[in-house]
Amino acid sequence: MDPGADVEAAFAAVIADALRKDFGDAPTHVKHIARLTGANARTVQNWLQARNGPSGSGLVVLMRHSDEVTAAVLALADREDLLRQAVTAARLARLRAAIMSVLPHLPEG
Repeated sequence: MDPGADVEAAFAAVIADALRKDFGDAPTHVKHIARLTGANARTVQNWLQARNGPSGSGLVVLMRHSDEVTAAVLALADREDLLRQAVTAARLARLRAAIMSVLPHLPEG
């Protein structure tokens, strides 16, 4: 039995769902994804309809621009631990930024 068969079967559907969550599937969104990845609009429509998934380089570009795609890939790789770490790091960065923006307005003393 091929250990990659389960991932291959689910890949296109999982990526399509993630793309729709982050970008939607309107024609303008298809064009936007196509510009980001360098793929043509028909290829992007195939991704959104789960006919097939993006190639490695297209997937990397999508992961740069889509938290949903990144989360989907980590879930497919059974690496939810990395996803939790990334989410925690992002929350800490936002908290630090909020604290730094408030500090100048606090009274000294």
